[in-house]
Parts: sequence; structure tokens; C-alpha cells
Amino acid sequence: MNLKLIILAFSTLLIASCSEHIVSECEPVDEGDQAMAATFSAINEEVLQTTCALSGCHINLYNPELSESLAYENLVNKPNVLGNMNYVEPGDASNSFLIKKLLGDGTTIMPQGAPPLDDEVIDSIKVWINNGALNN
Repeated sequence: MNLKLIILAFSTLLIASCSEHIVSECEPVDEGDQAMAATFSAINEEVLQTTCALSGCHINLYNPELSESLAYENLVNKPNVLGNMNYVEPGDASNSFLIKKLLGDGTTIMPQGAPPLDDEVIDSIKVWINNGALNN
């Protein structure tokens, strides 16, 4: 009888610990889960401002300017310097110049002079773009 009570109590605690705030710790991790949030605010803070803008390349030196206040408006639905595609084409990461630059698909790989971004980070950026490139 005591063993049944212990198992019941443990099961109750385990289920209670799986609230919506920590679901990722209680459920199996899908391969689609991202290491970085697929939001513009996370991408701006964790990638653009720390890697692109701070390097000096994309603040007053090279287009597009990626200062914190201008990054979104200078990337989303804005043609690249060649004018052949948008830096970020909402809903279409494969046709976004930013992804081509991050992967080095026929272009100079970014960020220059630094190690390439982790695949998980690039995947988060792709998800953000494919989800409509919202300013969130």
C-alpha cells in the first residue's frame, strides 16, 4: 500500500512539474526545436547586434546598416545592394539574401572574419523568415 502511495505521489509531482512554462523539459525534444528563439528580437539581440553590428561592418560601413533601431526596417522586404532579391523575403527563407550570405551560397559567407554561425542559429533565422519575418 505504501509503495502505491509513493508511486502516486511521484506521478502527481511529475505531471504537475510539466506546466506550459517548462514543457520543453517534460516532453521529447523534436528535431525542429531551436536553440535560439525564432523571433526577430532574439535574432537581433543574439546575432545581429553581437556579430554583425558590433564588428563594425554593418554600422555606417556596409549596407545594410544593422544598428539596433534600424535592423528590421533595413532587412525585411528591402532589396539587397545588387537589387536582385530582398535581404529578407517574409515566408521564403530560401529566397532571402540574408540566408544565402549566412550559408555562403555563391556569395561571400557572413559574418566575415568570424566563425560561421552554428547551424542551429541559422535554422532559427530560417524559421523566423518562413514564419513571416515578424517584428516580434
